[in-house]
Amino acid sequence: MKTNLQQFCLALTLCLCLGGSIHVLADDDNREADHAALRALRDKVTQAIDNQDIKALSSCFAREFAFTTVNQTTVTNEAQLQDFFDRMFRSSDALVTSMKTEPQADIMTRFVDANTGVCYGSSKDTYTMKSGKVVEMNVRWSATVVKESGEWKVVIAHVGTDFLDNPVLDGMKQFAKIAAVGAGIGGLVAGFLIGRLLGRGKRTA
Repeated sequence: MKTNLQQFCLALTLCLCLGGSIHVLADDDNREADHAALRALRDKVTQAIDNQDIKALSSCFAREFAFTTVNQTTVTNEAQLQDFFDRMFRSSDALVTSMKTEPQADIMTRFVDANTGVCYGSSKDTYTMKSGKVVEMNVRWSATVVKESGEWKVVIAHVGTDFLDNPVLDGMKQFAKIAAVGAGIGGLVAGFLIGRLLGRGKRTA
């Protein structure tokens, strides 16, 4: 009787362990599908930023989201995204004309629950300045993703850089100095020409 009870307990333990293993494998399979979907989301975000495609980029975000950009501007809707890209790349005083981003994750997304995950990593961003100079900047990023209607979306994203070691900022400062010097020289030349004209007018009179 004791032997039969021991055999039953052993069989029950094996069944529970086997059942647990199968459940874990099933979860791993589901997570791998999620990881593949999140990698596709990362690629879509990257392509949208590189192409300055606001519609495509906006579709990567959740219905309610907050995206803090590298210059620490926080945007929460498509209109604000469009305004940010316009000011960054297309306004009259924009110092950058285009950028390419190469994000890499430090970890695989860690899932808080079935529909929420967090991830962080780095990116090498290449900027083309209005002056024609090309500079690279290393940034850090973090993101929280959620599954909405069966699709993974970005709900929180933050990008930051080392303000003590920022070649893009240095390039902007250098461009501003050149522009200021150019404006100063232009002012001197204009002043000289106006002076000559006024002096000539006085002599004629």
